[in-house]
Amino acid sequence: MGWVIGGSAIFMGVLIAAGIAYAAVRALLLRRTVKNTSKRVAPLKAGIDAGMRDIDAGVARAQAGAETLNHEIEQLRVSVAELRVILRHAQTAFAEISGPLGWLAGIRALIKFRGR
Repeated sequence: MGWVIGGSAIFMGVLIAAGIAYAAVRALLLRRTVKNTSKRVAPLKAGIDAGMRDIDAGVARAQAGAETLNHEIEQLRVSVAELRVILRHAQTAFAEISGPLGWLAGIRALIKFRGR
């Protein structure tokens, strides 16, 4: 019976050694696969990073452009308001000139102009 226990112990040792060897070989293959994959992915990652930087720069430019555009729109609103005030004054002046005695003022101005 001693040889059965000894044989079993040797057989278990061989199985454990084979398992460790198999795990070591698979670990080396996994390491090689990860290394090769990292070499292929690194340029792609660099390209994606560069693209993201370009996108961020574009977004920053767009935001700056939007701020400038909003400023210009506000200036145009002020100009339109000023033009509306001028238009109201011009309409008032035109109404006064075209009133019943307004044609006399026009003739008087024409006479003064020709007299120069």
